[in-house]
Amino acid sequence: MPAKKGNTPSKILNIARGIFLQNSFQGTSMQQIADAVGISAPGIYKHFDSKEALFSALVDPLIESIREILHLAENEKDEMFELEQTDKVWDKDKIFSETLDFIYENFDGMKLLICCADGTRYENIVDRVADYETQIVFRTLPELREKGFSIPLIKKETISLMMRNQYRTYVEFIRNDFSREEADIYIKTAGAFFTSGWRALLGF
Repeated sequence: MPAKKGNTPSKILNIARGIFLQNSFQGTSMQQIADAVGISAPGIYKHFDSKEALFSALVDPLIESIREILHLAENEKDEMFELEQTDKVWDKDKIFSETLDFIYENFDGMKLLICCADGTRYENIVDRVADYETQIVFRTLPELREKGFSIPLIKKETISLMMRNQYRTYVEFIRNDFSREEADIYIKTAGAFFTSGWRALLGF
């Protein structure tokens, strides 16, 4: 099949994004993408070594941004604990608003990661983010006890299961294509629910 004028890696990515969103990674073939672009499958492989390499090119920049957001949130939380501003730890309005802004600026990419990534190294990304948060919480608890907080002993497995359930709940608005306004109401409601539970469990 002759290549149509204007075929570039950027065009391949734009078309592949739509096909992955419609069919998921596992339901998409390189031939489908090639046909939609208007070139041969070998023409796709000149730019991307594999289907996963193509998928990675779509989501890797987003993954890096998510890492940066998580690190910034971790540093802010550490600073709050250091200054004993524990009430601010539970004030989620700012982080929820900023996170939703980021998600809706990158909605297709988030949808790819959360709904379409089975069969790639990105599958279970939500649980992996939750596990990262679990590590932070479990590391922080002994430090808070040393500061005088009466926090009961809690198994790491318990924290992990609750954290995974929390993050799985949070991303449901992406799976269900909520509008930004609907997501704002949903995430604040879910956040209030989980915050109340964590505060009751941790005692502060």
